[in-house]
Amino acid sequence: MRIVTSCMLSFLITESLCAASPEPADYFEKSVRPVLVKYCADCHEPDDSKNDVKLLKARTADEISQSSKIWFSASHQLRNRTMPPADEPQPTEAERLQIANWIETYLRETACDRGPYAGRILPRRLNRTEYDNTIRDLFGLNLKFSETFPNDGAGGEGFDNNGETLFLPPILMERYLEAAQQILDGAIITPPLMKTYTASDFLPAKSLTLPEARSINPGQDISIIESIYLTNDYSVKVKLQVPQKKNAILLVKIDGIKAHRFKLSDQADQTVTTDVRLTRGLHSITLAVPKPQSKVNILSMELVEKRGTTFHEKKALHQRIFQVAGKNKPQDRDSAQAIIRHIARKAYRRSVKDQELSQLMKLYDRAAARDDPYEERIKLALKAVLVSPHFLFRTESNSAQPGMYPISDYELATRLSYFFWASTPDDELLRLADKSQLHKQSVLNQQITRMLADPKAHALSKLFTEQWLGTKDVGGRVAPVSGNFREIYSTELALDFREEAIQMMDYIFQSNRSLLEIIDADYAFLNQRLAKHYDVDGVKGRKFRKVSITDGRRGGVLGLGGVHMLTSYPKRTSPVLRGAWVLETLLGTPVPPPPPGVPALKEKSKKNTKRSIRQILEAHREHATCAACHDIIDPIGFGLENYDLFGRWREKERDQRVDATGTFPSGETFSGPAELKKILLKRKDELTRHFTTKMLGYALGRSLEDADACTIETIAKKLEQNGYRSQTLIREIVFSKPFLYRDGTATEVKLPKTK
Repeated sequence: MRIVTSCMLSFLITESLCAASPEPADYFEKSVRPVLVKYCADCHEPDDSKNDVKLLKARTADEISQSSKIWFSASHQLRNRTMPPADEPQPTEAERLQIANWIETYLRETACDRGPYAGRILPRRLNRTEYDNTIRDLFGLNLKFSETFPNDGAGGEGFDNNGETLFLPPILMERYLEAAQQILDGAIITPPLMKTYTASDFLPAKSLTLPEARSINPGQDISIIESIYLTNDYSVKVKLQVPQKKNAILLVKIDGIKAHRFKLSDQADQTVTTDVRLTRGLHSITLAVPKPQSKVNILSMELVEKRGTTFHEKKALHQRIFQVAGKNKPQDRDSAQAIIRHIARKAYRRSVKDQELSQLMKLYDRAAARDDPYEERIKLALKAVLVSPHFLFRTESNSAQPGMYPISDYELATRLSYFFWASTPDDELLRLADKSQLHKQSVLNQQITRMLADPKAHALSKLFTEQWLGTKDVGGRVAPVSGNFREIYSTELALDFREEAIQMMDYIFQSNRSLLEIIDADYAFLNQRLAKHYDVDGVKGRKFRKVSITDGRRGGVLGLGGVHMLTSYPKRTSPVLRGAWVLETLLGTPVPPPPPGVPALKEKSKKNTKRSIRQILEAHREHATCAACHDIIDPIGFGLENYDLFGRWREKERDQRVDATGTFPSGETFSGPAELKKILLKRKDELTRHFTTKMLGYALGRSLEDADACTIETIAKKLEQNGYRSQTLIREIVFSKPFLYRDGTATEVKLPKTK
C-alpha cells in the first residue's frame, strides 16, 4: 500500500484540497490502466509495430518507473488536454485529474526505489566556447580561434556541450592544426630572422673559382632553402658584381615564382633590395639571370624579417610561459622540459605521465637537430599538446565492471571547471586534485563558493541562459524582415536583448536569489538604449544596471525583448509561438506539432485585414482538431499580446485595443502578463523541476535518462526546503551522484593513442 501525499494541482485544473489517502497495491492495474486502455489503445497498442510510444506496455505500477519520461509526458498531455486527439472519445475531467495526479505522485515517490544512479558520460571534445576559454586560461590569449571551426550541434537537454553531438569531422582536425600554430605564434615570440648567406651557401653546391663570389651565367639560377617561422614581410638584399658592366638583369624568385626583376646598372659592385611576403614553412629563394643577359657574380644575400615593435602585452604572454623554467635559466633541454610539462599538465587537466612527456621531448629534439630556434622547438612540442586527444577531449577513466564508482579528483576538477567556467581547471583545483582533497565535502563546498565568485562564472550564466531560453539566436537566425523595421531594430539592440537575459540570470545566481524570480522579478537589467526602447525613464549610459519594476510589464523572462523576438514571426507577434514557448521552455510540457491537413492562417484575406491576430486565431480554433492544443497554448500567448514583435509595450494592435485576457479550460481567467505570472507561479513545482532538469543536463553534458529521476526529485525537494535558492540548486547538482560518480560498463571507450 502506498500513500498519496500530494494532489499535484495545476493551473489547468480548478484548485482544491485533497487529503492523503491509502491506495491498494493494484491501484494501477484496476483503476488507472483500464481508463488508459479505453482512451489510448487505438494509438498506443503495445503490440502495434507502428506505435513508437509504448505507453501501455506497462502492466504493473512497478513497470512505469522504468519509462518515467514517457509517463511524465502522458500526465502532462492529460492535464493539458492535448491527448487523446480532439476527434477521439475523451475521458472526463475527473478521470484526467485522477490519472495525472496518480502518475506524477507515483513517479516522484518511487523515483529512488531502484537505488542511486550515476550514468556514464562519453569522452567528448571541447565545444567552440570551451576551446576558446581554455586557450585563454592556458596562454592568456582572449581571441576567437574557433571561428573557423564547424558549428556545434545541441543535444540532450538542448545544450552544445553534449558528448553525443560533439563529433570530430576531418575538417575540424585540420582546423585544430591551424589554430594550434596561430595560438603558439601569438603567445611565444620567436626571434626575428636575420641571416646572411655567402657564396658557398647557395645550391646547387659547387666548387668556387672565386671563394667570395658565386657566378650565375645566363639561363642559370642558384637557390637558398630557408625555414620561415612567422608569416611576415622579409627584406631580400643582394650584394653582387656585374663583370661585363652591361645588359645585366637579376631575377628574384620565391618558390619558383618571380617576385622581382632588377635591371642592373653599369657599375661593377652593386646592391639591390626588395621586399617579399613569406608564409610560415620551408621556402626556396632563387636568384636567376635570364638569357641572353650578362653574367652576374653574387657576393652575398641577406634575409631580414621586417618585424614591427613587439608590444608589452605579447612580451608578458611570452614571459608567462617561459618563466616556468625559472629566472636566468639557460635555454637548454631541461628548461624546455619544465615548460612543456607545465603546459601539458594544465592542457591535459591532470598530471603528465613520463611516457607522454618523453614523446613530447622527442619533438623538441627533432627541432633541435635541424637547428630550429629554441622557441620553435618548444612550439613544436606544444603543438602536439594542442592537437592531442587528451586536450581536445574531456575523458574519464572507465571501469570494465558494471556498478557505480567515484570519478577521480582530476576528473572532478574538470567537471567543476567546465560547469562553472566552461574552461580548464585552474592551479588551485589541480593542486587539490594532486593531494586527493577535492572529494572532501568541506573542500568541495569551499571551491563552489570560490568558483561562483570568480568572474569566469559569468560563462555559466551566459551559456546556460542563452541556450535554455533560446535567445542565443536573437540577432542571427532570429531577426525581423530586412528593411521593415529600420527605425526600431538594430544589431546593437539585438545584443542588448541577449545581454539583458544573461544579466538577470547572473544576478540570480550570484546573489543566491529564488529561482521563482525567473517568472516574477520586481527588477530588470537595462542600459540606456534598452530603457529607451522599453520607455523606462532614468537609465543613463551603456552599462547595464538593476532597475526596479513596479508596473508588472518587465521583470522575469516574460518581459524580455529577446524572448518576444524569439517567439514572433519576422513581421508580427504570435500568441501560438509564445504560448508554446512558455509551456516547453518554462514548464517542460511538450507541445505536439499541428496535425496534418490543418490550414494556415489567412492573414491577407479581405476578411482578416482588419481583424486582430486574436480574432483570426479564435476562428481557427473552431476547427475541432485545432482546439485541443490551442485551448492550452493560446491563452498564454494572448496574455503576452501587449508586447509587440520587439518586446515594446502596446495598447493597440491593427488599430484595435489589445485584448490580453485569457481563460483556461479550468475556468481560471487573467488579464495581461502580471496576472499570467501569478497563475504560472502556482506551478512552481513544475517550474523548478524542469529548471533542475535543464541545469543538471547542462552540468553533466549528457542526455538525462529515466534513472536520473531520483536525482531530479532529490534536488527538487531540497530546493523547496531552501526557498528555491539558485545556489542550492548548483550545490546539490555538484554533490549529486551523477556529478561525483559514474557507472561502469563492460565495454570501455578508448581514445586513439598519441604518437
